[in-house]
Amino acid sequence: MGKTKKLIELDDKAIKILEQQAKLQKRSLKNYIEFTLEDTAARFSEPSDAYKAMMDDMIKRHDEGTLETFPVSEVLKQYGRKL
Repeated sequence: MGKTKKLIELDDKAIKILEQQAKLQKRSLKNYIEFTLEDTAARFSEPSDAYKAMMDDMIKRHDEGTLETFPVSEVLKQYGRKL
């Protein structure tokens, strides 16, 4: 996959915040911005084949009445958390 350069302008406050986050992750500002943008773009992309297969299986089990679900309150209780 190729790469494209783009010039972007951000206000000073945004740059300072991004620099702090980059430092926390031990990344350069440039690397942090690139990583964050690529990660965000990946979230907008189409789901993987494995995810689609898993969801198809869950839909099938739901339609067949064999999908077992639990209320969120029960899951939280299992992990010692509250709503």
